[in-house]
Amino acid sequence: MVYLNANAKAFIVDTRSDEIVATLPTAKGATLGSMTPNAKKVYVSGAGEGETRVVVLDLERRQVAKVLETGNRPKHGLVSPDGSLVGVDHWGLTEGKLRLVFIRVEDDVIHKVIEVPVNNSPKGVTSMHNSWSPDGRYFFSMDRVDDRLVVVDTKTWEVETHPAPSVPHYPVVSPNGKELWLIHEGNDKVRPGIAVYDLTRPGRPIIHRMDMPLIGEEAVEAHHGNFSQDGRFFLALNRGPGNNLRGREVAIFSAFTKRLVHRLTCASTGVGHTYNTPDGRRVVVTNYGNNVITIIDLVGMRTVKDLVIGKGRMGHVAFTPDGRYGYLSNADGNLYKLDMARLEVIKTISTGETSGGGQVLNVWTNVFEELPTG
Repeated sequence: MVYLNANAKAFIVDTRSDEIVATLPTAKGATLGSMTPNAKKVYVSGAGEGETRVVVLDLERRQVAKVLETGNRPKHGLVSPDGSLVGVDHWGLTEGKLRLVFIRVEDDVIHKVIEVPVNNSPKGVTSMHNSWSPDGRYFFSMDRVDDRLVVVDTKTWEVETHPAPSVPHYPVVSPNGKELWLIHEGNDKVRPGIAVYDLTRPGRPIIHRMDMPLIGEEAVEAHHGNFSQDGRFFLALNRGPGNNLRGREVAIFSAFTKRLVHRLTCASTGVGHTYNTPDGRRVVVTNYGNNVITIIDLVGMRTVKDLVIGKGRMGHVAFTPDGRYGYLSNADGNLYKLDMARLEVIKTISTGETSGGGQVLNVWTNVFEELPTG
């Protein structure tokens, strides 16, 4: 298991002993990464101010295999489903253009650089997250300068752009690969929610839009969303904008009717991520506002437990394959082992760092809150 830390370090943890067996240097702001399907490499993106590096970790040798310069603040490199390419977007423009870089996994060489012209001036970070089509042909990213979905055909290297209702944040391909569900943040005129694009039709039109209910919410900005493991539901989260991290709503939509079926208010604040457990029965909500996780039972559509962990805000989760344990990152720099049956922390893995909260990786994922199926 790999735990990415905000202080430019990656910790390799042996979950048999729960000991840190290696500490590797990464890059400033490198809290997100992606593991290859064969679990031999992790690609870590340095999103810090002034950074340009993607760091390749060799997990078998427990060493840095390569460092690549890709552009202005690499955000979240994502390995394709077949393990052949890594698509990297960037938080900053490069020479006034939105840059997407594709790294060949076979030899860690930059295979293709695509630069997308933008029309407006950046209002903040210029991209956010990515996803792949199930066959690995199409790479989906976002243009937050002109509020567009970006689609790259990695066979022909043709690029499409499609308008989003408001600032795009998180693209999720449906389990059958026919739709893309885009979380958009919302603004003064457009409510936060989901735009569904039909990937099978020319022009990839938006065929449905769902607004988040936002009942009793004081701060509003849609963040992430993901399908349940069985593909029946889609969970969208309200974080809150900037540092106003008071959003608490999890809105649950039917993947088939595209209607709201339930909503929950969490004890977590600034909710951002719902991590599926391997059996698909529960999700663990992590956040940006406090040190509470909320565990939701998807079968009964109810909160099972709110659990206070660590001293900083919560980060990310990785589960053991049998679902018995979850490993949760926290901004205090430590990793916490959660017994998923008792819903209690049974061990703290101390890193010696004073900040963290980065991603925890032990499996390839496309959208990083959903576990692969099959």
